Amino acid sequence: MAGFEWVGTNGTAGGSSTYQTGSEDCWVEIHGSDNLTWNQFNAHKVGWIISGSFALAATIISGLHIASHLKHYTVPRQQRHIVRIILMIPIYGIISFLSYRFYREAPYYTAVRNCYEAFAIASFYMLLLQYIGDSSTEQKRSMLDKRGLKWTFPLNCFVMNPAGRRTFILLKWGILQYVAISPIATLVTIITHARGVYCPNSMHPKYAHIWIEVVDFISVTVAMYALVSLYRVVKENIMDNKPLIKFVAIKAIVFVIFWEGFVISWLGSNNIHVIKETKYWSKDNVVDGLTALVICIEMVLFAALFIKAFSIAPYKRPEGTHRTPMRRAFMDSLNFGDFFLEIWYLLKWLASPLTGKKPVEPDTEKGRFGRMDINGAAHYNISKRIDSAKAEELGEALPLTQLTYDNYPSPVAVHNTERLHDTGPAYPPRHY
Repeated sequence: MAGFEWVGTNGTAGGSSTYQTGSEDCWVEIHGSDNLTWNQFNAHKVGWIISGSFALAATIISGLHIASHLKHYTVPRQQRHIVRIILMIPIYGIISFLSYRFYREAPYYTAVRNCYEAFAIASFYMLLLQYIGDSSTEQKRSMLDKRGLKWTFPLNCFVMNPAGRRTFILLKWGILQYVAISPIATLVTIITHARGVYCPNSMHPKYAHIWIEVVDFISVTVAMYALVSLYRVVKENIMDNKPLIKFVAIKAIVFVIFWEGFVISWLGSNNIHVIKETKYWSKDNVVDGLTALVICIEMVLFAALFIKAFSIAPYKRPEGTHRTPMRRAFMDSLNFGDFFLEIWYLLKWLASPLTGKKPVEPDTEKGRFGRMDINGAAHYNISKRIDSAKAEELGEALPLTQLTYDNYPSPVAVHNTERLHDTGPAYPPRHY
């Protein structure tokens, strides 16, 4: 039995158990009940198996990849961002499967997925900065030789000074504004969809969907412009970190999903009619389901690419040395307080012409246990005294008890330059 009914705010059509989004004004065509046997709904349930299997495979692969970084959590300043980036894979895979399985609630899941995209892009930006220096002072110093570099197209008629405070802050704000706007857009999407005024497959200006899409498009465009601009500045200085494959991996997952969603939606538009409705799915249900199914499959490929791009090899600790508990390392990577401190600092900087006060840059490492792993090599066995030749690289030869967390290199740097010794007491951990 087919008919047209209005979708109520409770997500049902005229009290029926069916709910399928549809035409321009959010009227829906009801194709029957969800209470179907396996034979009647065979194609959809096969899709469950396919999307679920690929999502599970991607989650397992990425989970093992994340676990390897947590096991060798030697440079938290870098690895917390790497873990956040890798988390894109299971989050995208699981959410896409849920979007396929519970297609009526797909807009909610898609909104959450888009929200995490902002944090992943920002994490990659911060990772690039960490490659060139631990502090903003070091980062600016490493970019001094890039003064006079032209801005990225279409602003390439102007030159930039990436080491200048204003340019440095504006680039960072270009990224972090996406982190600030995306959760707000997600919340507005959830509220408006629950109230029946979102209409995910409509571009009519009377519904919230078109306006949220416009804001999100502008925000992500600015963020990607800032990311590309920073990459052009630092890529030559961080060639040992293989930035190109990392950049390609991040950019690919964002742009592939965006453009394939656009193409599939276009094929299902009223002017094309390539994608048609079925007995149990409306045309818009097919578009959403097909998009989710493709993403689930792609996540396995991206999981393999991420293993290559964000290799664990540079961070492996020597055998027999103490390691940070994986649970604590994971909690550190999920602590997004550094982003919010940066956003608050940038807001105060933007307001400084009005307030007359110049804000102090935040210490995003304050209170993090990871600091002692980075700057102090807290759990590593080192000698009581550093010989004079090696002391030149550290600044001065100091007794073990006088070594500070600022003049001793990271565990990875120590390991790579063979400064570790097998004897001597462990450096006393720093407490907060």
